[in-house]
Amino acid sequence: MKTNNETIISIGDCMINIIKLFNHQKSARHTLISFTLALLFELAPGNIVYGGWSQYGVGMQAIENNTLANAELYLETKTTWLNNITPSKPFILSTNFNLPMCDSIASARLLLTLWGGTANYTCKLQARVNGSDVPNMNPLIFGGTNDVNPYFTSTKPNVYGSGYGVWLVSVPIPGNLFHSDNSTNLIELIVDTDDNFDGRIQQITLCAIYQKAALSNYFQYVLIEGTGDIYTNTTSGKTASRQIQINNINTNYLISARLHAIYTYGDKGQNDWLLFNGIKLGGDDVACHDKTIDGFDYGPDVVTFDVSKILQESNELKFTVSANDGVPFPGESSLRPSFSILEVTRSEPDLLPNLNISQNIVIKWPLTQEIFQLECTTNVDSGQWSAVTNIPVVIDGQYTVILPPSNKQQFFRLRKVQ
Repeated sequence: MKTNNETIISIGDCMINIIKLFNHQKSARHTLISFTLALLFELAPGNIVYGGWSQYGVGMQAIENNTLANAELYLETKTTWLNNITPSKPFILSTNFNLPMCDSIASARLLLTLWGGTANYTCKLQARVNGSDVPNMNPLIFGGTNDVNPYFTSTKPNVYGSGYGVWLVSVPIPGNLFHSDNSTNLIELIVDTDDNFDGRIQQITLCAIYQKAALSNYFQYVLIEGTGDIYTNTTSGKTASRQIQINNINTNYLISARLHAIYTYGDKGQNDWLLFNGIKLGGDDVACHDKTIDGFDYGPDVVTFDVSKILQESNELKFTVSANDGVPFPGESSLRPSFSILEVTRSEPDLLPNLNISQNIVIKWPLTQEIFQLECTTNVDSGQWSAVTNIPVVIDGQYTVILPPSNKQQFFRLRKVQ
């Protein structure tokens, strides 16, 4: 709830709202402050892959580290492998996810692994959520060994692969495409190719951060993904372990901390370790898919561990099959940890600014895949804009910046930076 002395500016649906409110000053005078906001838009090609290729994987990296108010994690994996069947193209796969009832979806990613085949084939992948096309998936084109860009981002589709075999695809999805009333969300994936790309999808994972005022918590999450291939035979440049640093974790007022890890595959009876700050989690055989139980020749291994007692501000996550780390024989001949999520729930009273404090200026804009920098000036004609250094926080499903009042006329704009 805002007080009468707050100025709230919202930017949405490419519309500029100019809001003129009286800002109460200490002298009891009322000074009119007018705000003019401008959005700069750049159209990006929808089929550009923001990802990279490497023969033995690019390792794993944290692509998103964020803290939200009143939030929680939804994570579900569906195994979708087709045994001994190469589907004709276009191949359409549909599945459903039911998110909890909530106020908004702050962040969502769809992660899937596909079998490409034994040669450098190309895939054309499209995605729909509840009948709406997912941005940058019209189609998403990947494959071959030509893309050597090592940079990845949380705002664009990421593709990890080696030119053949298994591909990991990670796609951000706007939260407004999902139902937030606990009704069924329909996910449709359309796989096509101009050559012999196999296209079978091993698994589909939906990772979503939703917000609900009733949660009354503060929630930090770190999303890690990549082609974390590890091998017991480390010839030809292969590695037996992957280490990832998870930094800037707030451990104050800790309620809980959980680590989730998903492996593309892993064999029962072949050993591997998962270490968090040097502590072994889950015994000697963490990734241990057993096809005699679920009937799938290839299926993901999904594991979750409580790391509350060993959580630190800076943490090391390590996947290993190396005997040098103590992994007993027989080790996994090859293993692919694909993604991991660390979730930290806290109760901290002063994490976010108090929205009931008088004389604040509150600027809001929708959550988007693009990254914008808020800028301000006192004279539009000067052409001189300064970056607003306050870091946006997510409140009620919108980016929010809270500024102190000013008795000068100010103009604000959003400049697209990525």
